[in-house]
Amino acid sequence: MTIRHSLALLLGAVILTTLTAGASAQDRDWNRIDDPMYEAIGLHLGLSSGAGLSYKFPIQWWLYGQATGGIWNKRHDKRHNLGFELQYILRQSGRDRVYLGAGIGHYYHNDNGRIKDHVNTGFGVGLERLYWERAAVQAEVDFLYQGDEDSVILFPQVGVYFYF
Repeated sequence: MTIRHSLALLLGAVILTTLTAGASAQDRDWNRIDDPMYEAIGLHLGLSSGAGLSYKFPIQWWLYGQATGGIWNKRHDKRHNLGFELQYILRQSGRDRVYLGAGIGHYYHNDNGRIKDHVNTGFGVGLERLYWERAAVQAEVDFLYQGDEDSVILFPQVGVYFYF
């Protein structure tokens, strides 16, 4: 093998490595033009906007809606909740999305005839980060008004989503 062939192979390997590195970095980007990843389904856990299966959808490019609900039933212990949150995007770049969120959730719990039925509301700031090409983790800190306890507390919410 001549020096010319060796240099050509080395140059090809460097170009190929650069192209694949650029493609994998682009796979984890909210701002992809070829695949904008508008909608998502996942699991969400929070007291101001619901706990359970969650669906995210765009209302405008800067405003998302998130509907969440869950049902847990045992013999004498019945629970369900339904929540909705609006997320106003403050900053979206690369893998991170920072937003303001405002949510409302209805919670119902019937334990052997003792019924607890209330509505919680909250607002706060959140961060959503793409960890893989289509999977994201969301963390949020909300000021939560608990309708059943008539108090305001600082409470976290988390979620895991798959975008399609």
